[in-house]
Amino acid sequence: MITKDAFFENVEISDTDKTRANIFLKSKGVFIHNKIKEKLKVFTKNKNNIKYTQIASIYRYDKRVRLVLYKYISYFEEYLRGIILDNYYKDYKQMSWIKPLKEKINKYKNLELALENLSFRDLIIQTKQIDNKIMPESFKNNSFLNKNLNSLRIFRNAVMHNKFLLFCIQFEECRLKEKPSGSTLRHNIYNLASFLPSEVSISLISDIDKCKDNKNNENDTAWELPEQFIIILD
Repeated sequence: MITKDAFFENVEISDTDKTRANIFLKSKGVFIHNKIKEKLKVFTKNKNNIKYTQIASIYRYDKRVRLVLYKYISYFEEYLRGIILDNYYKDYKQMSWIKPLKEKINKYKNLELALENLSFRDLIIQTKQIDNKIMPESFKNNSFLNKNLNSLRIFRNAVMHNKFLLFCIQFEECRLKEKPSGSTLRHNIYNLASFLPSEVSISLISDIDKCKDNKNNENDTAWELPEQFIIILD
């Protein structure tokens, strides 16, 4: 068991921040904060003097990144549903759908509701089977489509389940067209971007970059994000 007292050992923290931290640790847990502390030791000369401001900033940075990714993954799901709805809404009863979508249609008697209640995995499978003329270009021009979509599915689940992304080791490899392949958080962000319309992809990269900026007010714990934890995207 990791206690708050054990966490505060060798942590440089003001009395004001310690009052805030005690409340925060009670609701968010000690474990992940202690994990951040241990990761910081790798980059800190004095390992017996870890700054709480850096621990808090890394925690908040991860949350900011997660919220941005949630927004764009949600966009991607709506984008796929929109393509299917716009092209098949009138004739959906005559279409040959995958079994899970067919079952949803039989249940809801409505294509829109059926798609809204379809799992992300099945939404992807169905999109791969629509007419090639209306299929997203990102599906048609992806040499490793199945692999990258599976990686995106696993990445999406990590984001939606509020996992701490900076330290997540459960991502799958992404085989990217114009970037080195890999399974890091950075590679998976690029993979998500590759499936979005170009203007939306640019916005995603920009929004991730802005996560590193100081957005605190004067009453917050000071923003002190170590550069080693910043996601660099180009």
